[in-house]
Amino acid sequence: MQSLNILIVGNGKYKNDILNSKYLNKLYIAGEQESEGVINLKFNTFRELAKKCKALGIDIVFVEEEKWISEGIADVMKKNFINCLSVNSEWTKLGLSQNYMRAILTKYEISVPPKVTLPVDFPILIKGDGILKKANSMQEIISIKKEIFDTMPELSKSVFLEKYLNGDKHKIISIFDGKHLLTFPNNKISPVLLSDYSKKLELLLQKEKANFMGFINSYLIEENNILYNAGFSFDFIMPDMTAISEDCRKDILFICMSAIYQKLDEIELR
Repeated sequence: MQSLNILIVGNGKYKNDILNSKYLNKLYIAGEQESEGVINLKFNTFRELAKKCKALGIDIVFVEEEKWISEGIADVMKKNFINCLSVNSEWTKLGLSQNYMRAILTKYEISVPPKVTLPVDFPILIKGDGILKKANSMQEIISIKKEIFDTMPELSKSVFLEKYLNGDKHKIISIFDGKHLLTFPNNKISPVLLSDYSKKLELLLQKEKANFMGFINSYLIEENNILYNAGFSFDFIMPDMTAISEDCRKDILFICMSAIYQKLDEIELR
């Protein structure tokens, strides 16, 4: 595999993992702060950044912050034929719209925390698009709902009550290549449960014709041997590379190039 020019859009919190890659040629960072030991870039628009990527021969773009993902950085990079490992603007709705997320996960038999109409047990969660509050009484529910309606009336229609789950909370990192989903192991979750969740999420993305390659972070709650999905994020988070088999595949750039060539199904997990 050739040496790669890599751009991180963000503050470079995972730059050391990239710098240690044997496949790295040059590392660039485009963020709001200067980063030491790398080449720093500035940009005003994604189009301007895409032009710089072309001029510098950037092979892969990582995006660390969701604000740029939600603003459509992956769409601009794709138009300019630059490999950007990020969800496109269409699929950010999986993380932005609670009701859309719940509907599509249910369609593919991925468990979500139950909605509640008349709460009996507390605490209870008040959720909506961009809203997450915990209430310990009926009076608190009324107060929080009123506050949401008064300050964010456009979002109040998305609000619902959700059962508060006391199970173990997990963050799971996956990468999708347009065909295959690779979910990195988590030693706190049963491999059987995690495999079942990953297969269902992969089926969802395949059947719904998800047209991106990039990272998906699932926030899961395990209760009574069930994994409930409590939400998604799409920023680049470095996975645990020790979970990958020995044959030179502990390198994140190797895995990312496998994603670009839609060969994630060939990566062996322990």
